[in-house]
Amino acid sequence: MKRRFREVVELIDFEELVRMKEDLNRGGDAIRILVDNKIKDEIKRQNEFCAVCANSIDDENETRLALVFGPKDNERKVSFCAIDCMEYFLNELKKSGKLR
Repeated sequence: MKRRFREVVELIDFEELVRMKEDLNRGGDAIRILVDNKIKDEIKRQNEFCAVCANSIDDENETRLALVFGPKDNERKVSFCAIDCMEYFLNELKKSGKLR
């Protein structure tokens, strides 16, 4: 279930909120690291499966393919288990008009 930041804050106990506030007052390094790690974990999790057929992709897979796209500040990386899945993805992207 997706939650908004405001909803997550409502779930955090008071002591943790105080620690978060203190961290933010000091520059927010602990919170920044926590958020950065969560984003890295999610990107890694998304790349463990083929973006088209959802087959599992292990790191030793010799046919593993990846595509990086999007604006520099919001790049996305998708992985594919085979060339036909990558071709299908690109064809669908072209049809959608998001790729010229």
